[in-house]
Amino acid sequence: MKKFAGSIFFFCIFNCSFSQQDTVFNKTLDEVVITATRTNQQLGNIAVPATVISKEQIVQAGSVRLTDVLQEQTGLYITSGGGTSQMGGGLFGSGVQMQGLSPDYTLLLLNGEPLIGRNGGIIDLSRLAVGNIKKIEIVKGPSSSLYGSEAMGGVINIITEKPKQNTLSTNIRYARFNQLDANLHTSFRKRNWGIGFFGNANRSDGYDYDKNTPGKTVDPWRSYTTQITSFFTPTARTKINFTGKYYNEIQHNYFPVPGDTTNIAGNGKVKDLSVAPLITHQFSRNIKSTLRLVFNRYEFSQRLQEENTKHLYYADFFQQDYYKAENQTDFKIGKQHTLIAGLGFIAQQLNTTRYDGIKHSNIVYGFVQDEWKVTNQLLLTGGLRYDGNSDYASAWSPKLAAHYKINKKINVRISYGAGFKAPDFRQLYLNFTNMAAGGYTIYGGNEVTISLLEEQKQNGTITEILPIAYRLATLKPETSQGFNAGMDVAISNKINISANLFRNDINNLIMVDVVAHKANGTEVYSYFNVKKAFTEGVELQSRFIINKNWQLSGGYQFLITADKNDLQRIKDGVYTRDYQSGRVSLVAKKEYGGLPNRSKHMANLKLFYSDDKNGWSASLRGMYRSKWGTEDKDGDELIDQKNEYAKGYLLANISVAKKIKDFQFRFGVDNLLNYKDTINLPAMPGVLPYISITYSMTQKNK
Repeated sequence: MKKFAGSIFFFCIFNCSFSQQDTVFNKTLDEVVITATRTNQQLGNIAVPATVISKEQIVQAGSVRLTDVLQEQTGLYITSGGGTSQMGGGLFGSGVQMQGLSPDYTLLLLNGEPLIGRNGGIIDLSRLAVGNIKKIEIVKGPSSSLYGSEAMGGVINIITEKPKQNTLSTNIRYARFNQLDANLHTSFRKRNWGIGFFGNANRSDGYDYDKNTPGKTVDPWRSYTTQITSFFTPTARTKINFTGKYYNEIQHNYFPVPGDTTNIAGNGKVKDLSVAPLITHQFSRNIKSTLRLVFNRYEFSQRLQEENTKHLYYADFFQQDYYKAENQTDFKIGKQHTLIAGLGFIAQQLNTTRYDGIKHSNIVYGFVQDEWKVTNQLLLTGGLRYDGNSDYASAWSPKLAAHYKINKKINVRISYGAGFKAPDFRQLYLNFTNMAAGGYTIYGGNEVTISLLEEQKQNGTITEILPIAYRLATLKPETSQGFNAGMDVAISNKINISANLFRNDINNLIMVDVVAHKANGTEVYSYFNVKKAFTEGVELQSRFIINKNWQLSGGYQFLITADKNDLQRIKDGVYTRDYQSGRVSLVAKKEYGGLPNRSKHMANLKLFYSDDKNGWSASLRGMYRSKWGTEDKDGDELIDQKNEYAKGYLLANISVAKKIKDFQFRFGVDNLLNYKDTINLPAMPGVLPYISITYSMTQKNK
């Protein structure tokens, strides 16, 4: 790590990096963000690593789903498991990994409120259209002091457009595999009220890697999104906001039964309804209070039948209800302190065929934070949150951060945060076999034992029990300590430098892993406490404004992860057998690959062109990910053999657009190099050309 740290400064200078954000053109550190502190702060004054993705960047890249946007950001990796279910975007869906921490630890917010409906711990990012997104704020590092246990790794806040002066925009995009995405966005606004509507339709015929078997690698789907936003200002001091969103998706499943001539057909459906009123009242110049109310219902159902006999083959139902009430009050105390204090209550109910009986969870929480402007150069932020969970003991999550301006060109920031995450219902009580994805099984920690697996092996359901299965035990809550330290240097208005070092220490880290292989060719999964683990590394952001038309930007992450128990085992001596030669030897520390599904190197490089005068714009973006560990295959419970890795890859995306009056015409190609990995990345369909047309109009109020 020390040798690598010595090369960081050289890399930054060589690549002319840009601090804290990676927007397309002329965005500065004066951008106001709210996610990092729950107060309005300029990006350049925030003491934690934060990034803002602007609407301009989203549009110029030709993105249509949230996965498209986040996969191009520095330090973020979009996870995708095996299996055939596109509705989940793979085995568990398309989630986001941040600072080497799994998607379970990244909190996803829509206009400041949590998204629900995690499948295997993952919020499927492909559920979210981007047509009405104003910006995306990303905060990296522990944020539990403000947002609770799911924010151990960071927070992504998706902020949609508010009602503007009379506007109308529509977009339609057509791509390979008969993929169609269409948007309609309109708003109307008067002096003290406004309303906006957004609608999206998305569909695809799916695609198939193996033409010799019935069904497809990714099944056909179609989805619809509607969202209504409104505001009303009854008085100069009071504002009422309302957001209502409904998402509906249907997937057409068709696949063969392994070892049989029977084919299975049916549908899987997703419904997601959320209602979120918000009332803000300014009691005085220095006191503001906000009441947030949220109701969210996520529902997934699936019904499969034998194609010929119409006999029921499999049925699944999952319904999650989420209720939240929260009050936050902001106090300005003199010129130096901004204090926020909040209290809240969350109630959840889960009704599913995957668990035995209806499960309930209640959380009472409170938080406080003080931003202290010590001097014009130094800003200190301290926070503390208490969570009282109905199933586990209470938890305290502290945070301390500092931002120091050495001069007008150099900023230094450092932060520490602690987090807590109790095992959720899924990790404890899940008992689920997904026949739509070939028949893989997932057991919660309380639902599986070695004796159960041995019994299934005797009856032929399981062919092999992996060594890691003998580590199955009662799950414990997770705790974490996270540190971030970074520096931003503005060499000029065109060249900036930014680097951030991070370290996360996790005790009792809960991970999902394969514990057995089934006779039908799929796997059995369960959850484990990795006694102690860590992730550490460095992130670099980059931008170089070549001239008024051209901009080059880039980013890089170096990541090291490990189970500390594995490191001790290697130190004590662990033998392995080479998968090619059969030679037995001790595992060297340098051969250890760390936690699975983590790449040591990830990088991106983007070239943007914009000519507003003539209406042309273009972008060329490349993303690289080095090899990553998949699963232990030699019985030593370590990632250390070459055949235990997936190959690294390079993705290239290109987009060209021409604006003619109120219309914009765009042509692009995603995955230009046609990279495919049918085993590890089934949700990557190969080269994907597309065309799109956008119409937009704004009428100013008279």
